Amino acid sequence: MIFENNISGLRHNDRELADTLSSWSGTSHVEVVNTKKNVPSLRVKNISLHSLYDPVKEAEAWVKYYEGEISKAETLYVLGFGLGYHLLELCRVTDMPVTVIDPAMDVLRIACETVDLTPIVSRIKIITDFSLPAVNHSFTVLHHKPSVTLNHEFFDDIQARLRSREAIRRGLRILVVSPIYGGSLPVARYCSSSLIKMGHTVELIDNSRFDSALFYAKDISNNKQKYNNMLQHLSSFISEAVTARCETFRPDLVLALAQAPLTAECLDYLRRKKVTTAYWFVEDFRFMEYWKNIAGYYDFFFTIQKGQFFAELQRAGIKNFHYLPMAACPDVHKPVCLTADEMKYYGSDLSFVGAGYYNRRHFMRGLLDFDFKIWGSDWDLHSDLARCIQRGGARIDTDEIVKIFNASRININLHSSTYHKGINPFGDFINPRTFEIMACGGFQLADRRPALDGLFQADEEIIVFDDLYDLRSKVSYYLNDPGERKKITEKGRQRVLREHTYENRMRELLAVIAEKGLRKPLWPEEGEDVEGLMRESGMDSELGRYLTRFSGKGRITLSDITTEISASEGEISKTEGIFMLMNEFVR
Repeated sequence: MIFENNISGLRHNDRELADTLSSWSGTSHVEVVNTKKNVPSLRVKNISLHSLYDPVKEAEAWVKYYEGEISKAETLYVLGFGLGYHLLELCRVTDMPVTVIDPAMDVLRIACETVDLTPIVSRIKIITDFSLPAVNHSFTVLHHKPSVTLNHEFFDDIQARLRSREAIRRGLRILVVSPIYGGSLPVARYCSSSLIKMGHTVELIDNSRFDSALFYAKDISNNKQKYNNMLQHLSSFISEAVTARCETFRPDLVLALAQAPLTAECLDYLRRKKVTTAYWFVEDFRFMEYWKNIAGYYDFFFTIQKGQFFAELQRAGIKNFHYLPMAACPDVHKPVCLTADEMKYYGSDLSFVGAGYYNRRHFMRGLLDFDFKIWGSDWDLHSDLARCIQRGGARIDTDEIVKIFNASRININLHSSTYHKGINPFGDFINPRTFEIMACGGFQLADRRPALDGLFQADEEIIVFDDLYDLRSKVSYYLNDPGERKKITEKGRQRVLREHTYENRMRELLAVIAEKGLRKPLWPEEGEDVEGLMRESGMDSELGRYLTRFSGKGRITLSDITTEISASEGEISKTEGIFMLMNEFVR
């Protein structure tokens, strides 16, 4: 009867675990032992999980030992379940959320058979693997030491992952490294601004300042070997600058975007310093094959393609690769109010923004009888498309692209291909334009791609076309139905804002890193422990009360304090004035 009641209570909270425990029939080394107080205890491999005299009193002492930490936490993680005596006592004295982690299914099964756990099984969360939830607030880890000793390797890994989550929750120091030019340059800026919004301390190494040197190298010589030599020297210089900045900025994480010019020597240096490195390869692996030379140097390699690319990475011996599709930046890609002149200049029935790849040059000829504007570079100005190409094929900056997306009745979104005359039937990635048009509140017709599945609901949030005939038919239909365009546009925009922003992507990137465990870099520790300073100054003192605003930050410097003061409004207090004066003396 005890087992049935426990499983019934657990089923309200975790049906899957309840079913697993109900049908569990594995091998067990657990021995139930009767104690001096005539209540059960457990012994596993000569380790007693509870007192052999009075497990209940032991549980009370366990909670008493941790009471200070329990009172400060918002969530509790308990490592080890045992027979649950300590959990029953813990839940008796606190109402805060409790997550219990224990991989020992045999122990959990016997606990449900032996002890009345109905007061707690419906309110605690039990985790039996490494699937830890995201952490959005402070937590405290409580150790049931015999359980931890019994499965020390598992719990060592769990604690590393929890430390990573706590470090991310408090905020990391992140160095973002951009390429010199290209499509991933603005992505680096979006990532940087998103991470700052998420509460991290971020510095962007914006390498676009070197684009003139790169183009000069291209122009100065037709000798490919000379050009490659100059490019290598430029990459070495930038990498040396990154390592120099790392020594003063002391990042926890270095995030590099596609074509960021970091050398193997730079990445080896970061690895020796135990700095976690990640790379977001926002390019087509079939067209840009340089990934073969760099992927192995990074701790985490994020891609916009799965399937065949994952198979290629596995064959190359790469392990920590993860799918991370493109996104939009709502601060940039958004609806804007345009003047009548702007609507006339940027607007048209149909528009396309992008480079003139092989497939686009062929495909777009089938739309010449529409009011059609083409914006972007690398188009043939001597072809029959010339009359549609705007500004002589000049590059278009982001601000103007946003205006075009807003002004066009229909935005055509045809993904690039260098070897098809139309739609690439094997399209396995989604370009940023897909998300950006939607975030701007623009209507788009996009070529059908398998990679859209799971990102958007076809015919509800996005309209796709299969060939030129299908596109022409849908252009005619939607030009004549602005109400339907508006309905689809709004659904698509809400989906992007909810799931497909760069903040979403950076949150997912950090969650992947936390799951594997974020290394603690070997930089010398800087600053003072906030909690220690508060205790030394006294919680009731003016200084102690002031320092509470930094609680949860770990370590802080005088610079952190004065930066906070400078950003605040109102009159400076006496304590703040002393800090500002101290800062003047140490400059």
